[in-house]
Amino acid sequence: MVEISGTKRYKPHFLFAPFKNLFSTRVLEISPNRVAYITGLFDKDERSIPINKITDVTISQGLLGAMFGARNLTIQTAGSDQAELAVQNLGRGREARDLILKYIADAK
Repeated sequence: MVEISGTKRYKPHFLFAPFKNLFSTRVLEISPNRVAYITGLFDKDERSIPINKITDVTISQGLLGAMFGARNLTIQTAGSDQAELAVQNLGRGREARDLILKYIADAK
C-alpha cells in the first residue's frame, strides 16, 4: 500500500499470476471521493466509481488466498445487480474494504 495525499493504493498479491504482474500494472486507488482501478503498463485503463454511488463492498477468499493473504474485492453500485468492479487476489483486501466503508460513512 502506498499513500499519496489522502489516497491509498493497493496492489494485487504478487504470488498470484506473477507473469501478469510483470507485463501489466494493476492498482486499486481509494480516496475520500472515489475508488479507481487502474490497469495496464503502457496503455492505461482506469475505471472510477464515486464513493457516494457505492452500495456494497464484498470480499471473498479461496483456499490459496487464505494461505497467502489474498482476497477478491467486489464493489456494487445502486441500480446494478452485477459487480461494478471486481479486483482479484488483492493483498490487504480487508483493509481496502474497511477504508471504502469508512469513506462511505463519512460521505453520509
